[in-house]
Amino acid sequence: MEQQQVLIELEDVTRTVLLPNDEPLHILRGIDLTLRKGDHTAIVGRSGSGKSTLLNLLGLLDLPTGGTVRFLGRDARRLNDRARAKQRGASVGFVFQQFNLLPGRSALDNVMMPLLYANPEKFWRRRRLAAEMLDQVGLADRMDTVPNLLSGGEQQRVAIARALVRRPQLILADEPTGALDVETGQSVMRLLDAVAAETGAALVTITHDLNVARLARNHYRLDSGVLTEDPSLADSIQEALV
Repeated sequence: MEQQQVLIELEDVTRTVLLPNDEPLHILRGIDLTLRKGDHTAIVGRSGSGKSTLLNLLGLLDLPTGGTVRFLGRDARRLNDRARAKQRGASVGFVFQQFNLLPGRSALDNVMMPLLYANPEKFWRRRRLAAEMLDQVGLADRMDTVPNLLSGGEQQRVAIARALVRRPQLILADEPTGALDVETGQSVMRLLDAVAAETGAALVTITHDLNVARLARNHYRLDSGVLTEDPSLADSIQEALV
C-alpha cells in the first residue's frame, strides 16, 4: 500500500525559555515526530508536561529553540512571520477545549469567519461552504442559533466545523472534550475522526484523557518534555475501560 505524504516532521526539537531569574526552563527535550496525511495521533501527558508548547510548534504558532520543524518539507525557521501565518491559515485547523465562539453571532457566522481570509473562490462561497460544514456535523437546523442557546456538545460541533471549513491538512485538537461529559465527548471525537478521515487530514489529539486517546491509531506519551512512542498505551487504555 502506498505510504501517505509526510505532512510535518520534528527532528531533535527543543523549546527552552528563560525564567525571571535567568535560569533556563527546558519545556521540550529532543522531540522527534513525523505526521503523515491521514494519521490520527494521540499525545498523552499530564498538565505541565509540555503538551501546549508542542501543539504551538506543530501549528506554526511558535518556533523551536533548537532542532528542526518542517511543514510539507519547508523549514519553519526559513519562513517569516507572514509566511508562517499564511501557511497556518491555509493548512492548520485548531479545536480547543474552550470553544472560543463569537458571542451574539450565529453558528453560521462563526463558521464563516475563517473564510473571510481565504482565497477569492472560497471567500465568495463562504456562506454555502459554512452551511455545508454545519450540515456535515449535524447542525443544519441550528445555523441561525447563537452560542449561548446551544448545548456544550453543539458548541463544540460548531468549533469543529469552523476548524474544518477551510479543509486543513492538519487538525490540532487540544483537550477538545475537557468541557464535555463523557458520552458527548466521545461522540465529538468520533465525529472529528470521521471528518478528518474523509478529508485525508492528519489529526493530532493532545489530551490527558485515555478515553479520548483510545480513538487514535498512533499513541505517544509526553513526560517532562520528552516524547516517546508508547504502543502499550492502547493496552492500558483498554484495561482502563474494563
